[in-house]
Amino acid sequence: MKKAIFKSENIFLILCLLWGMIFVCVNPPFQAPDEPEHLFKMWGYTQGTYRYQVKDGWAGLELPYSLASLYRFYNVYRFSNEKIPYKATVQSFNMPLAKETTTFLKHTPTSYTPLSYFPSFLVLRVMKFLNVKPLCMMYILRFCSLLVYLALAYFAIKNTPCHKWMFLFFALLPINIYQAASISTDSLVVGVILLFLSYTFMLAYSPDSICKKQLVIWGAIITVIGMLKFAYLPLILLYFLIPSKKFESSKSYFANFISIFSLNMLLISVFFSTIFTQTGHLTYEQMHSLKNKFLLINEIITSPFAYMKTVFASSIFLKKFLYQNVISSIGVTLAMIPLKYAHLAWCGLVCSMLYTTTKEKICNINFRNKLLILSAVILSYFLIMTSVYLIYQTKPYIVGIQGRYLTPFIPLILLLLSTKKINLQSKVIPIGLFLISQILLFQNLLTIVLRYY
Repeated sequence: MKKAIFKSENIFLILCLLWGMIFVCVNPPFQAPDEPEHLFKMWGYTQGTYRYQVKDGWAGLELPYSLASLYRFYNVYRFSNEKIPYKATVQSFNMPLAKETTTFLKHTPTSYTPLSYFPSFLVLRVMKFLNVKPLCMMYILRFCSLLVYLALAYFAIKNTPCHKWMFLFFALLPINIYQAASISTDSLVVGVILLFLSYTFMLAYSPDSICKKQLVIWGAIITVIGMLKFAYLPLILLYFLIPSKKFESSKSYFANFISIFSLNMLLISVFFSTIFTQTGHLTYEQMHSLKNKFLLINEIITSPFAYMKTVFASSIFLKKFLYQNVISSIGVTLAMIPLKYAHLAWCGLVCSMLYTTTKEKICNINFRNKLLILSAVILSYFLIMTSVYLIYQTKPYIVGIQGRYLTPFIPLILLLLSTKKINLQSKVIPIGLFLISQILLFQNLLTIVLRYY
């Protein structure tokens, strides 16, 4: 029993549930990044609205007046440093849903599919039927998000044949637990990517050949990643971490990859054809200042070197912010734990990657595989920067990118440092990593409290 508790996946289970529940309760309503937009998107799915509604040329949704009024109250605090009155939140728990009384609420629509909110939007549908009070709905949906992340990361840590403590330490980063304890799609993305990496390592480093069932599972996971956020689709290149000798022939090796890649491109093309035909605007300024996305894409294609220069310059401009923000990001105003704790987190991440238990398999990531990983990261990063550029259209630097978009790359970047020459096996290291993780999570909690209360 004692040995089971000290397994890395069980340590994660306990700590994630503990800190996740703390963040669920302490973070005020509607304060996590894009939390209201995700909630409203799910609400739209419960009433058969796939994208959003348009009224008098404005994008939005028909919502219960109670839910809209709660949003309007808390929305003020999202973009200011004002403190949120605790009593107001307590009193808001008594507000009934009264779903028959509705109002049209203008808001920024998201372009996520129902898959991004599974199974949360089904839980919301049940709560809507039962007339659960709106603020209770929010906290239940946060808990649902936490459980989904908990399950995905748990099995990723349990099943990976190597770097278990890197998976554990990464999964417990403040930004990941904070996002998991909110109504968000980011925690689902991180959880699925962790599961994908874990399963890829299993296939790459097991002594057995690849069977059709395993290939279908691998293809399903990368397809889910592409549908959640298409910018992470270049991770499909990690297919080539699996040795070709595990397949029947070289022909089947490449044929399987082409089939999976083609399916993903088809699904993403359908998705893009939907979001690029959206109508409705949000503000007068947006309606008259933003360029057509197709024109911008054409500019990028016709002047690729100029655009690459913009991406590079933007990366240099944002480097200090992103270094800290991939570790901790709180609220829309982007409060973060102090920089010294970000340094501590990065030190912990590097040590966790270099640490190997005596029973753990040492995975040899050679130079070829590192180039493969680096290529996948660069391509994904380029797609993320381009997506942000198309949305916000800022120059000379592409701004609007947040650290949580890049957090999933951390395990891959750490793998680039992997080497057989450095293999830490001291029993002191997991104790140190455990303590660092708790310090970071406590500091994240303190930052939330100081920001809002």
